[in-house]
Amino acid sequence: KIVIAIAFSLMLFLPSIAMAIEPPVDVQEIFTSTKTIEGDGFTYPRGIAEMRLYRVEVKAGGEIPLHSHPAPLTGHIQTGQLTLKKESGKSQTFREGDSFVLSAKTPPHTMGNTGNNSAVMWVSVASAEGVPTLTSIEKPSVKG
Repeated sequence: KIVIAIAFSLMLFLPSIAMAIEPPVDVQEIFTSTKTIEGDGFTYPRGIAEMRLYRVEVKAGGEIPLHSHPAPLTGHIQTGQLTLKKESGKSQTFREGDSFVLSAKTPPHTMGNTGNNSAVMWVSVASAEGVPTLTSIEKPSVKG
């Protein structure tokens, strides 16, 4: 007990000793959710489970065309800002540090860089082998 008391006393008066015995790993939960941006729950595709991680960089003015996601995903904006725009015209902007969940229930949307610099988004997908991360949506052509 005396050794512990002496060690504790030294840490109080010599903070560098306390720093030397801190653990070398710092785990911080960034985001957790049970709902998509629409407020819906989500389910996982059937099949052989597969986890995916993507780093997506969108240049200023760039846009990921109209698409949907058949499996739930978590997005996290590392830098910049991206705006998700639905076919209805409603949009939601995500900025550096923002996180969100999308799933098969999320309406088709685009994701465009509405900032002045490149934006970097990390995307983690909980899917199944053979299930695509993104499904492109073809806009119907207008015939005149």
